[in-house]
Amino acid sequence: MVRVIAAICFVLWGAATGTMAADRAIIDTHAHIELQSLTGAAIEATVERMRKFGITHTILMSPPRPPGSRFGYEADDLRGLTDRYAGRFSVAGGGGGLNAHIGDANPQSVTDADRGRFRERAQALARNNGIVAFGELTVSHLSLRGMGEQHAYQASPPDHPLMLVLADVAAALKLPIDLHIDLVPEDMDLPKFPNLNPSNPARLQGNQAAFERLLAYNRDAKIIWAHAGNDPLRTRNPQVQRGLLERHPNLYMSVRLTVGAPPPSFALDGELKLKPFWLELFKAFPERFVLGSDVFHGVGVQRGPQEGALANFRILLDQLPPELADNIAYRNAQRLFNLPALPAN
Repeated sequence: MVRVIAAICFVLWGAATGTMAADRAIIDTHAHIELQSLTGAAIEATVERMRKFGITHTILMSPPRPPGSRFGYEADDLRGLTDRYAGRFSVAGGGGGLNAHIGDANPQSVTDADRGRFRERAQALARNNGIVAFGELTVSHLSLRGMGEQHAYQASPPDHPLMLVLADVAAALKLPIDLHIDLVPEDMDLPKFPNLNPSNPARLQGNQAAFERLLAYNRDAKIIWAHAGNDPLRTRNPQVQRGLLERHPNLYMSVRLTVGAPPPSFALDGELKLKPFWLELFKAFPERFVLGSDVFHGVGVQRGPQEGALANFRILLDQLPPELADNIAYRNAQRLFNLPALPAN
C-alpha cells in the first residue's frame, strides 16, 4: 500500500510541477518471454503491457540456460513471434545456446578447435537472426526463491576462454554482451538471506578479479552488467559499481527496479524515492546506464519481477534532470544497441 501511495504522489507531483514527461520514449533493454508462453498471444499481451506503461521498445532474450536444461530458447524462436510488430521489439541471442555451451566447457581443457567452433557458432547466431546483442549470458547466477525451487545455480569463470572468444566476436560485430553476474568480491560463505534457495553452494568463490580481467581483455567489447539497483548478495553497492565504471570504460549497466528497500544495492527506497548516492552515480556516468526490467512476459506468468518493475521506470525517470532522464530512458540504449528511430507509443 505504501508503494502504491508513493507512486500516486509522484504522478501528482510531476503533473503539478510540469516535470513529468509522459511522452518520453522508454526502451526496456532486458526482458523475457516465459518459456511456456512462446506464442503470438503472449507477444500481443506484451505489446498491451508496453502500451500500458509507456514502454516504446523492448529487447527480448532468453534467460541464461543452464547446461543440460531445457529452460531456455534462442533468437530464432523469438524472431518469428516479433516480426509482425515492426519497431516494437529487438532480439538478443545466446542465452539459450551459447550460455549452456560455456557453462558445460571445462575452462582448463578448452582447445583451439573448441574456440574456433564456438566463434563460428556465435557468428552464425548473429548473422542469421539479426540480433542486437548477445544475452542473457551468465557467469554467476544464484538460485532465487522468487524464481521457484527449481531455479538453477550457475557459475563459471568470468574470464572463461569461451567468454573471451565471445568478447572478440562481440567487439568485431559491434554487439554488446548482456551479462548477469552476482558479484562475489572474494571467497565468502553464502549469506543466510531469505531470498536464496538452499540449493546454492555453502561457499562462494570470488569472481570480481576474473570479471575485471574479462572487461580488460578487449576494450572494444561493450559489456552490460544486468540488474543494477537490485542484487541478491548485497555486494553490488554504488561504491563498488563506481570503482568498476571508473576502471573499465567498456562497462555499462542496466537498471532493474522491482522493489524499494533499505539495502544500498537497491536504487529506490521503501517510498520509491531515488537514493541520493544513486543519483550521484547516474550523474557521474550519464552515458553508461540503460533500463532493464527483467520482467517475464506471458499469459498468467507469476515468476520474477512483475508490472511494478515497469511502473517504476517512470517513477525513477521523473526524479532525474530531463537530460539525464532522456539518456537513461532511451538515448544510451539507442547508441549501445544501434537501434533505429523509435515509434510513438
